Amino acid sequence: MNGIGKRLRQERKRLKLTQSALGAIGGVEANAQGHYESGQRLPRADYLFRIAAAGVDISRVVTGIDSKNRLEVPMLPLLAHDPGGYSDEDSDSAESVVRIIGQLRQSLWVTANALCEVTRLIDSKEQQATVDHVEDHLRVLQGDADMFVALALARVQKASHETH
Repeated sequence: MNGIGKRLRQERKRLKLTQSALGAIGGVEANAQGHYESGQRLPRADYLFRIAAAGVDISRVVTGIDSKNRLEVPMLPLLAHDPGGYSDEDSDSAESVVRIIGQLRQSLWVTANALCEVTRLIDSKEQQATVDHVEDHLRVLQGDADMFVALALARVQKASHETH
C-alpha cells in the first residue's frame, strides 16, 4: 500500500464511510476505491475534487500534511526586479525559499482545480463533439507539465546533493 492509498483509507475511516460510499461520492465503483486504497492505482484529480467536497482532507491524502497544519503563504512577486519583489539578500534566505515553495504549492492547487474542471467538461455529453480538438491542447498541456516536473525534480536533486 502506498502512502496515498493508506492515507485515503484513513480518511475514509475517519469519516465512517464504506469503500462503496466513498467511491460513489468520488464517482467510481467500490473496486476502484479498493484499488486506490491498496495503492494499485492512483486516483484522478476529478475524483479527489469530489471527495474533498465530502470532507476528505485532500492535502493530507496527497502530501501527508493535514490541511489545518498547512502553512498558508500569501502570493508574493517572485522576481527581484518586480516592485515589492525579493532583494538579493532575501533570495538566499531560507525564509524566501519557504515562501516561494508555498507559492508553488498554491499554484499547483489552483492548477489541480482547473484540471478537475477541464475533466468535468470533457466528460460531459455536450463536449463529446469537440474532443479531438481538445486532445491537441491536452497533449500540449501534458508536455508542459512533464517539462515542469522534470525541471522541479532536477532542481530538488541538485539542491539535495549540494546540502550533503
